[in-house]
Amino acid sequence: MLHLIKAIGTFCIILTTFLTQTQAEEIWLTTDYVKPFKTSQPADQIIIGNPGIADVRVRDESHILLYGISPGTTNMFILDENGDVINDLILRVRAVGDNVVIFQRGMERTTYNCMIVCEPTVTIGDGSSFSNVTEQIERRSQQIANSPN
Repeated sequence: MLHLIKAIGTFCIILTTFLTQTQAEEIWLTTDYVKPFKTSQPADQIIIGNPGIADVRVRDESHILLYGISPGTTNMFILDENGDVINDLILRVRAVGDNVVIFQRGMERTTYNCMIVCEPTVTIGDGSSFSNVTEQIERRSQQIANSPN
Protein backbone atom coordinates (compact mmCIF):
# COMPACT_ATOMS: atom_id res chain seq x y z
CA MET A 1 0.00 0.00 0.00
CA LEU A 2 2.86 2.37 0.81
CA HIS A 3 4.34 1.80 -2.66
CA LEU A 4 1.01 2.69 -4.27
CA ILE A 5 0.78 5.97 -2.31
CA LYS A 6 4.36 6.87 -3.28
CA ALA A 7 3.65 6.05 -6.92
CA ILE A 8 0.49 8.21 -6.96
CA GLY A 9 2.38 11.07 -5.25
CA THR A 10 5.22 10.86 -7.78
CA PHE A 11 2.72 10.79 -10.64
CA CYS A 12 0.97 13.91 -9.30
CA ILE A 13 4.27 15.79 -9.00
CA ILE A 14 5.27 14.84 -12.56
CA LEU A 15 1.83 15.77 -13.91
CA THR A 16 1.87 19.16 -12.15
CA THR A 17 5.36 19.91 -13.50
CA PHE A 18 4.30 18.95 -17.04
CA LEU A 19 1.10 21.02 -16.96
CA THR A 20 2.80 24.16 -15.61
CA GLN A 21 5.48 24.25 -18.31
CA THR A 22 4.76 26.88 -20.95
CA GLN A 23 4.10 25.61 -24.43
CA ALA A 24 5.27 27.63 -27.41
CA GLU A 25 2.43 29.21 -29.35
CA GLU A 26 2.51 28.43 -33.07
CA ILE A 27 1.85 31.25 -35.54
CA TRP A 28 1.58 30.78 -39.31
CA LEU A 29 2.83 33.57 -41.58
CA THR A 30 2.98 33.92 -45.36
CA THR A 31 5.99 35.38 -47.18
CA ASP A 32 5.65 39.11 -47.84
CA TYR A 33 2.62 39.46 -45.54
CA VAL A 34 2.36 41.11 -42.13
CA LYS A 35 0.39 39.74 -39.19
CA PRO A 36 -0.31 41.85 -36.07
CA PHE A 37 0.45 40.37 -32.65
CA LYS A 38 -0.40 41.75 -29.20
CA THR A 39 1.61 40.82 -26.12
CA SER A 40 -0.14 40.25 -22.79
CA GLN A 41 2.13 42.81 -21.08
CA PRO A 42 4.69 45.43 -22.19
CA ALA A 43 7.69 43.96 -24.01
CA ASP A 44 11.26 45.09 -23.46
CA GLN A 45 13.19 42.76 -25.78
CA ILE A 46 12.36 40.57 -28.79
CA ILE A 47 14.66 37.75 -29.91
CA ILE A 48 14.18 35.95 -33.24
CA GLY A 49 16.00 32.67 -33.87
CA ASN A 50 16.48 33.18 -37.62
CA PRO A 51 15.74 36.70 -38.91
CA GLY A 52 16.12 35.39 -42.46
CA ILE A 53 12.80 33.53 -42.06
CA ALA A 54 10.73 36.08 -40.11
CA ASP A 55 11.15 39.62 -38.88
CA VAL A 56 9.29 41.95 -36.56
CA ARG A 57 8.39 45.63 -36.52
CA VAL A 58 7.52 47.17 -33.15
CA ARG A 59 4.53 49.53 -33.11
CA ASP A 60 4.57 50.11 -29.34
CA GLU A 61 5.46 48.14 -26.21
CA SER A 62 2.48 45.77 -26.58
CA HIS A 63 1.84 45.67 -30.35
CA ILE A 64 4.19 44.17 -32.92
CA LEU A 65 3.93 43.21 -36.59
CA LEU A 66 5.25 39.80 -37.63
CA TYR A 67 6.60 39.64 -41.17
CA GLY A 68 7.19 36.45 -43.19
CA ILE A 69 10.45 36.74 -45.14
CA SER A 70 11.17 33.26 -46.51
CA PRO A 71 9.68 29.77 -46.08
CA GLY A 72 10.78 27.90 -42.98
CA THR A 73 10.39 27.69 -39.22
CA THR A 74 12.02 29.73 -36.48
CA ASN A 75 11.27 30.74 -32.92
CA MET A 76 10.80 34.06 -31.17
CA PHE A 77 10.92 35.10 -27.52
CA ILE A 78 9.33 38.27 -26.18
CA LEU A 79 10.84 39.31 -22.83
CA ASP A 80 9.74 41.84 -20.21
CA GLU A 81 12.02 44.41 -18.54
CA ASN A 82 13.20 41.76 -16.03
CA GLY A 83 14.19 39.33 -18.79
CA ASP A 84 11.27 37.00 -18.08
CA VAL A 85 9.54 35.35 -21.05
CA ILE A 86 6.19 36.92 -21.91
CA ASN A 87 5.66 34.91 -25.11
CA ASP A 88 7.42 31.87 -26.53
CA LEU A 89 6.44 31.61 -30.21
CA ILE A 90 7.10 29.21 -33.07
CA LEU A 91 6.88 31.10 -36.37
CA ARG A 92 6.09 28.98 -39.43
CA VAL A 93 6.35 30.81 -42.76
CA ARG A 94 4.55 29.50 -45.86
CA ALA A 95 5.92 30.09 -49.33
CA VAL A 96 2.78 31.32 -51.07
CA GLY A 97 -0.63 32.75 -50.39
CA ASP A 98 -3.90 32.37 -52.24
CA ASN A 99 -4.08 33.06 -55.98
CA VAL A 100 -0.40 32.30 -56.58
CA VAL A 101 0.72 30.01 -59.40
CA ILE A 102 4.29 28.71 -59.68
CA PHE A 103 5.69 27.42 -62.99
CA GLN A 104 8.76 25.21 -62.86
CA ARG A 105 10.63 24.78 -66.17
CA GLY A 106 13.67 22.63 -65.47
CA MET A 107 15.75 24.65 -63.00
CA GLU A 108 13.95 27.92 -63.83
CA ARG A 109 11.02 28.94 -61.62
CA THR A 110 8.56 31.79 -62.22
CA THR A 111 5.81 32.94 -59.85
CA TYR A 112 2.54 34.56 -60.93
CA ASN A 113 -0.08 36.38 -58.86
CA CYS A 114 -3.48 35.48 -60.36
CA MET A 115 -6.02 37.60 -58.48
CA ILE A 116 -7.88 38.86 -61.58
CA VAL A 117 -5.27 38.45 -64.32
CA CYS A 118 -2.08 36.41 -63.89
CA GLU A 119 0.90 38.74 -63.56
CA PRO A 120 4.52 37.80 -62.82
CA THR A 121 5.63 38.63 -59.29
CA VAL A 122 9.01 38.58 -57.56
CA THR A 123 9.39 35.70 -55.11
CA ILE A 124 12.48 34.34 -53.34
CA GLY A 125 13.60 31.22 -55.20
CA ASP A 126 12.59 32.42 -58.67
CA GLY A 127 15.16 32.15 -61.44
CA SER A 128 16.86 34.94 -63.38
CA SER A 129 13.62 36.95 -63.53
CA PHE A 130 13.99 37.54 -59.78
CA SER A 131 17.34 39.30 -60.16
CA ASN A 132 16.13 41.26 -63.23
CA VAL A 133 13.07 42.57 -61.43
CA THR A 134 15.09 43.31 -58.29
CA GLU A 135 17.50 45.43 -60.36
CA GLN A 136 14.56 47.30 -61.92
CA ILE A 137 13.06 47.98 -58.48
CA GLU A 138 16.42 49.28 -57.19
CA ARG A 139 16.85 51.56 -60.25
CA ARG A 140 13.32 52.92 -59.82
CA SER A 141 13.93 53.55 -56.11
CA GLN A 142 17.14 55.43 -56.94
CA GLN A 143 15.29 57.55 -59.52
CA ILE A 144 12.65 58.45 -56.95
CA ALA A 145 15.29 59.25 -54.30
CA ASN A 146 17.28 61.44 -56.71
CA SER A 147 14.30 63.30 -58.21
CA PRO A 148 13.62 66.87 -57.08
CA ASN A 149 10.59 67.29 -54.83
